Order: sequence, then structure tokens, then C-alpha cells
Amino acid sequence: MALIEFENFSFRYPKQKNALSNINLNVSPGEFVLLCGPSGSGKTTLLANIKNEIKPVGDSEGTIYYDGVDIRNLEEERSASEIGFLFQNPEDQFVSDNVLQEIAFSLENMGLSTGEIRNRVAEMAAFFGLDKHLYRNVSELSGGQKQLVNLCSLLVLKPKLLLLDEPTSQLDPIAAYDFLSILRRLNEEFSITIMATEHKIDNLFPFIDKAVFLEDGFIKYRDEPRRICSEAWKNNIFRNYLPSVTRIHFLLQSKYQSPNKVEIPLNIREGRRYLSLLDNQLNGIPRAQLNGGLKLNEDLNSQNSLDKHSKVLMECKDVWFGYVKEHIVLKGIFLQVKQGEFLSMLGGNGTGKTTLLQILSGLLKPQKGKVIHGKNLTLGYVHQNPLIHFRQKTVEEELMELSAEFGEDESRSTGFLGFLSEPSSSKPDDSSSDGSVSEQEREELIDLFGLSELLGKHPYDCSGGEQQKIAIAKALLTNPDILFLDEPTKGIDPVSKLQLADKLKKLQENGLTIVMTTHDIEFAAQYTERCVLLFDGGLQVDDTPKSVFSNNNFYTTFVNRMVKDYLPDCITLEGVKEQWMIKEIKFCI
Repeated sequence: MALIEFENFSFRYPKQKNALSNINLNVSPGEFVLLCGPSGSGKTTLLANIKNEIKPVGDSEGTIYYDGVDIRNLEEERSASEIGFLFQNPEDQFVSDNVLQEIAFSLENMGLSTGEIRNRVAEMAAFFGLDKHLYRNVSELSGGQKQLVNLCSLLVLKPKLLLLDEPTSQLDPIAAYDFLSILRRLNEEFSITIMATEHKIDNLFPFIDKAVFLEDGFIKYRDEPRRICSEAWKNNIFRNYLPSVTRIHFLLQSKYQSPNKVEIPLNIREGRRYLSLLDNQLNGIPRAQLNGGLKLNEDLNSQNSLDKHSKVLMECKDVWFGYVKEHIVLKGIFLQVKQGEFLSMLGGNGTGKTTLLQILSGLLKPQKGKVIHGKNLTLGYVHQNPLIHFRQKTVEEELMELSAEFGEDESRSTGFLGFLSEPSSSKPDDSSSDGSVSEQEREELIDLFGLSELLGKHPYDCSGGEQQKIAIAKALLTNPDILFLDEPTKGIDPVSKLQLADKLKKLQENGLTIVMTTHDIEFAAQYTERCVLLFDGGLQVDDTPKSVFSNNNFYTTFVNRMVKDYLPDCITLEGVKEQWMIKEIKFCI
């Protein structure tokens, strides 16, 4: 018998079209199921409908069965204990001040004895390595530790089913890998059934049992990983949802003759094994030509890319900052931000990326040192939690607002959509602006970000990726000189990420300076020109993405890990296609 069964299930939010349509899906006990698809395709809605306590408001048809029982008739105690839900944002789940209270809270609510509570907490805290943090305030934990505490607080109830909504979206690459490794252990060693939505699938895809691809509320594909890869690759949209290793396999297959009976690779080990089988072809004339001719030009371009932006808009000089006396976050930061560049700041959770971004944007003041910037700069800032920016009842009303976080007098709009025509080296003169935004510009912005179907919705009812796009569009209404983005790709699906990158690059071509923090190494490698890596309160590295990532073994892209023995400087799929002369595949943007 299936543990979860959807039978002709449909769901519609009030006054909206169907978020889910005619869903038929079985999940067996012990299965690990991954839900993929564009933002707004219904992934989170599908998960939330399984958990009665957070079931969204709306109209539904059909039935969901849990262990043979209509889930709407499931006893409250059984639903609370056997079905655990982990939110995308760790902060949304906390109900207590310290780790021990947080883990024990659900057990106390279930009425367990003190002895039983202590036994369960002790076992789970030891399993997760949290026994040394039991009396720490949850606000002091790193992002990875917060998610572990949330997961631990679910597992003490001994659930049969875990529902995970983008669990690694706010974790750095190493913390995300550690977290997913624990999920794998829970699934394999304890046979806990897991259903997860996740856009970072490179680490996750190799050990799932089934992938389900959704589009516009319908199930487009469902199958085991290797078979679904073959199906999805034929779709110009869903090929972007496959692991980097698998995509390289299909790219090479389109150009080179693959050996017989080669399985589609899903992880780095399998990918490298596949490359070794093609060794003679990959070491042939095309690669030799490129290494002998074009590589020198690439190196020169890499060296010059940091120098092509000359005008300094903003500069940090010996900036120090700490939240408490014993916790110094930033230690003597020296950093220049130049006009027209796209700068990414990377580092582990808790290294000070967001703090530095807020100091640059003026939201925080350095405790020592200073930030120098040019006069009359307009700054736009988008928080990693886009809900902070929303104050109105509809998306349309949000986009009608003119005020920015830095005051009305700085909210000038003078045609920021000028990038739709010819790029220019600077912003248009705003001396004639009255601070208003024309209806045409607003319409162009709505169309640019694909927000027309969301205008009547409350921002809180939109998906995480949709909320992120709304917040960025709202920030652009201020016509900023510098746009500060805190984790802009968090919760955004691969196709939306490509579309966002295309928009940001066009804005940059028109003179907009972009500074972002990110855990998304692949995004930073593909689209930014300069990376700074924070470690122990300081700037450890400040260089081009190619120089930064090609020299790392762990903090690098999956592409670089796979092809390092053949193309040591290659860090992106576009680089693979260029250096191995693969031209027939064009990805959807």
C-alpha cells in the first residue's frame, strides 16, 4: 500500500486558476521523491496539502490518502507526529529561544513524560551533533545549524513522512551538502519517506528514488532518475532542471560517439568515469587547438576583466563591525565597488556577507572605519527575505509604491528600462524628473519579470521565487545607481534564474552596478565578473570567478569538479560547450 496517494486531486486558491490540476501520484513507504518545476508550478502547494496543520486556504477536488486514510480525516495527533514539514526559511519554524527548548517543544505538546522527553532529545541531539549547542540561543546559530535544529525537532516525534520545502536554499554549499547527507542517512538507514522540493539538485539527484516534474499545476514527467533524465532532456525547459554532470553527458553525446551501454551519470564519480571512456576523443584535435590558441586570450581577458571598470562609486576603508563585543563579524574590510560591474560576495553561513552588504547599502553603520561614496547616489536593496519589502494587499499595489528604503527624495525614476534599447555608459539625466513612474515603464517592468498574472494576488500568496522577482522589480522602480541583492536566486527555479540573469546583465550593460551575496556558486561563476570570498571576518580572495573557483576543490562548481582533469580552468557549462566546440545545444532563456 502507498504511504501517500493523490487521486484526481486539484487545488485552487481563492479567485485564482488551479494551482494543481488532476494530480495522480503514489509514494511508497521509504521512497525519496524530488519535486521539480518552475516557480509557481505547484510544488509547495502539493506538499502543504499533505500537512493538515498548514493546509492552504482554497478549494480542492479529489482525495489525498495517507496510509489508506483520507488525509482530511486523519487524527490530529497522528498528523502532528507522523508527518513532519520543514520550511524553506529556518526562522519561520522556531517557537523557542534556545536549542534544547526548541527540540523538546513538540514532545511537551504531545504530553510525553519528562524521562521520555530527555531520552529522545539526548539521542537526536547526539545524532545531529547538537549536544554541545543545547543551551545556545537559536539566533546565534549558523543557517546550517538552524536547519538541523528544525529537522531534529521533527525527528524526535519519530515521523514516517518528511516534507521538505527548499531545505537548502539558505545554506552555503558545504552546509547544504552536509544537510543532504543526513537526509540520505535518514532515508536509507531508518526508511523515513521523504518528499522534497529543491532547485539545487546536483547533490540530491543521485540518491532519490523518483523525480516528479510539474508545470502549471500538472505533472509533466514522473520516473526514476536516469529514465526521467532522458525524457526531460528532450524538453527545452526541463533540461535545465537536470544535474550538471548529466547535462555534460548529453552535450558530449551530441558531438562524440559514446561507448555502448553507458549509464547516464548522476554524480561526479560516474561523470568522470564517462569522461575516461571518451578520453581519446576529448584529447583529440579540438581540445589541442583550443589549448594551443584560445587559452592565452582567455587568460588575458581574465586578467583584464577586473580593470575594465575604472570609476569607483563606493569604497570601504578598514571597516569593522560586531553585533556583540565578543562576536566581531567584519575585521578591517577594504573593498572598492566600481561603476557598471557585477560583483558577488561568497562565503559560509555566518561569515558576514549580509552584514557587509547592509553596510554598503547604508542600512548599518560601521563601528570602525568608513564607507566613502559619490554624491547623489541612489541605492536599491533587496533583502534575502522578500516579505520584508511587502506592505500592500496585492502585487499591483506593491508596484505602485514610489518610496524606497532610503527615502522619497532619492526615489527617482527616469526610464530605468532604457536597457531595452541601446546600452549607455551612465544613467540618464534625472534633472527633469518629478519622482513619478510612468505607466508605460511600470507595464514594461511587469512584462519584463512576467508578473502580469500575479497582479491581483497578495504577495504572501506567491511562491518564493515569485516573491523574489516582485521584490527585485520593486527595487528597480527607484532607478538605482547600485543595486544590492541579498541571495537573489534563493528559491528561484533554474529557468527563472536564467531569465533573472538575462535581465540583470542587460541592466548592467546600461550602467547599473550590481553587488550581491550568494551561496549559488554556479550563478556567480556564470554571470558575475568579480568574486570576493569572506572568511574569518576578512576578504580572503578578490578575483575573477574563473581564478577563484578553478583553484578550489570543494568550493567550486560541479562542472569544474567533473572536467577538471581535462579543462582545469573551465567552471561553467558554456565553457564546456565552447572549449569542446559543442554548438548544437541552445538552452532556454
